Amino acid sequence: MHPKVRVAALSISANGSLVSVELALVWVTGSLSVLADAFHSGVDLVGSLIALAGIRMALRAADRRHAYGYGRYENAAALIQFVLIAIIGVVIIQEAIRRYLSGFRVEVTPLVLGVILATIAADVLLFLYIARRGTALRSSALEADAYHFGTDALGKVGVIVGVGAAYAGYPVMDLVGAVAIAITFLVAAYLMGRKNLRILVDAAPADDLQRELREAAEGVSGVEEVHSVRSRQSGHQILVDLVIHLSPQMTLEAAHAAAHAVEQAVRNRVPNVAEVVVHTEPDRHAQGLDEAHAS
Repeated sequence: MHPKVRVAALSISANGSLVSVELALVWVTGSLSVLADAFHSGVDLVGSLIALAGIRMALRAADRRHAYGYGRYENAAALIQFVLIAIIGVVIIQEAIRRYLSGFRVEVTPLVLGVILATIAADVLLFLYIARRGTALRSSALEADAYHFGTDALGKVGVIVGVGAAYAGYPVMDLVGAVAIAITFLVAAYLMGRKNLRILVDAAPADDLQRELREAAEGVSGVEEVHSVRSRQSGHQILVDLVIHLSPQMTLEAAHAAAHAVEQAVRNRVPNVAEVVVHTEPDRHAQGLDEAHAS
């Protein structure tokens, strides 16, 4: 079993267990904040299944239909997860308003508080483990999955506040805790969803990366100028194409060697570059060519 698949399978098992525990707490207490957290864990479970599907697709080798590989299936899986989180955040806020207007009751015991604390500990441990593995394995889907557990742990702080206040005789705080959880969901969905959407629509990576790619090419012997650098992401891999200017006295063989050296320099400077396409031009040429590349 591939390490990414193994981590995703662990996430599915953990989310299934958390959903079962939290639904039992909802049945006992009637708490909206606990229900919100159970919904979150349920969305996490669906998200983990989506992450597993995306990872399995992304692990496929490039073929005729996907010449650049399947890496973006991971980004698509991550984006779907954050859309689900945003939807559940809106639903929770709507339910909090409905309960406030129509009335509600919350029943809490010390045992319930203890169980919630135990689930917070589980979420934190899972977040730390899956985040570390997602970074090590360069998996957008696993990073998104870890984010679920992180927001779940933060959300449970709202659960503890709400349920604890309800236990102390202030049940309205249960609704406040639920809304706080929902806001956490919406913020997480926006930040991480935007990141993966940018990759899916071919937005250029950070300026620092663009500068590193250019510097790597400029450092190759024989390169007079690096006219343009373009790059995009697929999963955690980077696809690059650039235009270099060479001396017009170079032979075709020497120009080819220079282009190959540029490709190797870029790969050495930025290890997660998966492909480099180098276009060579004579140092003195028609201005129209530069304008065409700039456009």
